[in-house]
Amino acid sequence: MPWKRALCPDGQEKTFDDCLACQSECFDLEIREALFERERNWQAAEHTGDRISVTALLGCLRSTYLERVTDYAATPESMWYSLRGELIHRLVERPDMDNPYLRRSEMRLRASVNGHEVSGQLDNYKLRFLEQGVLKDWKSIGDNGLQYVIFEGAKEEHIWQTNIYAWIARQNRFRVDHIEIAYLSLMQVVKTGQVTPFVEFLVHPPVRSGKRRNMIGHPRLVREYPSGKKKWECYYRIPEVPLYDDRSVLTFVTPKLACLAQAFDSGILPPVADEETRRWKCDGYCRVRGLCEAEEGKHGRSLVIPR
Repeated sequence: MPWKRALCPDGQEKTFDDCLACQSECFDLEIREALFERERNWQAAEHTGDRISVTALLGCLRSTYLERVTDYAATPESMWYSLRGELIHRLVERPDMDNPYLRRSEMRLRASVNGHEVSGQLDNYKLRFLEQGVLKDWKSIGDNGLQYVIFEGAKEEHIWQTNIYAWIARQNRFRVDHIEIAYLSLMQVVKTGQVTPFVEFLVHPPVRSGKRRNMIGHPRLVREYPSGKKKWECYYRIPEVPLYDDRSVLTFVTPKLACLAQAFDSGILPPVADEETRRWKCDGYCRVRGLCEAEEGKHGRSLVIPR
């Protein structure tokens, strides 16, 4: 993950040291220091070089590969989410309470598919009553993103990620009977398979249908405003995370793992992501778009998807 240069709001690229010395502060100094220190110490992590982790197989394989082999520039603000997630994980980890028979935290396991190794770090694994294995994953999320989880359940990418973790766990003789994903924002914790409150500001009470199909009970009127809008407290049951069998996981993992391994071995660039991924990733979340566009340009192709 060779993030080597800070990208300024005016488009300039600076070394980390030059960014810290800049008098025009565009992002909090101490947070930049933490981000840069974390990046400098990142080389021993599993997300560098040609090592393939579960998260490397999700999303756009091409961006994963290019970010591993190319030094790139990015704004400190765009990297805050990763540090935020790490901070939240530190709050909920309980390594001092680990027990080989009951609970394990931050456990990294490995498995192989057709000679290619993939690793995954389980946030939390519990063996309840010595007869039911529960794999749990924590996700940090913005407050605005919580509504999508509340209405629809866990994100598809996270469902696959945790199911691959479950498969790796089974290969290492850890039984997995249940998967839980807890989404943590600054205001609320939403966990799959549980009931959670959610406040909506509407003129009329929300109705259990469409995206609100998982609502339970009746909305409670909390407050009325002069504008005519009302504050409603609702309760939603978040869908469980489905548990996939080994065949389904291998069907998903095998071609992705082979593609990324081939890229690291021979330098063959992975294909561009599918249209759905490109719609949200290319414009605002890809740090190597310029390199990708240059490659597509060689073949007379474009990354732009007609809307």
